[in-house]
Amino acid sequence: MTLKEFKSKLTAIKKLDFVKSKRKSNTGIGYTLETLLGIKENNIKLPDLGEIELKSKRKNVSTYVTMFTFNSGVWKIHQSDVIKTYGYKDEQKRKALKCFVRVTPNAQGLYLKVTKQSLQMYHTDKTLIAEWDATTLLQYFSAKLPSLILVLANTRRDENNREEFHYNEAYLLKTPSKTGLLKLIEQGFVVVDLRMHLKSSGGVRNRGTAFRVEEKNLVQCFAEKTKLL
Repeated sequence: MTLKEFKSKLTAIKKLDFVKSKRKSNTGIGYTLETLLGIKENNIKLPDLGEIELKSKRKNVSTYVTMFTFNSGVWKIHQSDVIKTYGYKDEQKRKALKCFVRVTPNAQGLYLKVTKQSLQMYHTDKTLIAEWDATTLLQYFSAKLPSLILVLANTRRDENNREEFHYNEAYLLKTPSKTGLLKLIEQGFVVVDLRMHLKSSGGVRNRGTAFRVEEKNLVQCFAEKTKLL
């Protein structure tokens, strides 16, 4: 479908008012929208814009979404040493480091510092643990999430406690913004999510260092915003 046809479908969905969730889990908002649009995945192909990721969110509810993971070549200290030095025992009794890192120190003493050239991760003992080049970070962000359609919905519960959605606002977001991304990191809205632990062999299991943002601030990560609905 073209962007014009997509906007027409969104307008028709808005006119439906509240619709019952087609799935009981938290993912119901996305699955219900995809079903109403007649698509099978959260990526849509528009001939005038190419493939675009589709995200939907509940208004007045803020959760974190992963924008991308970027891990390669950033560590100034071997990851196993980072876990051994600053980690803790997880529920499986493994030495682990699974936490959000912001510009203010977390419980593990880790924090972020933004400069014009890079994003750095420090410990309060002044050890530089990781560093991302700002230009490379933007290039990676642009490659992983070049454009996005964000659909917002009001929610309520019916008499059977089944969630219902009214999809009534949507934006086309394009051109990932380095300034926006770094500014949101400085403001604490974008976090670095560490997700690693030591295996029994002594090696490191790293699920990818994720850059995550509060959904309500996703719009500010892009330089271009077009209202679709």
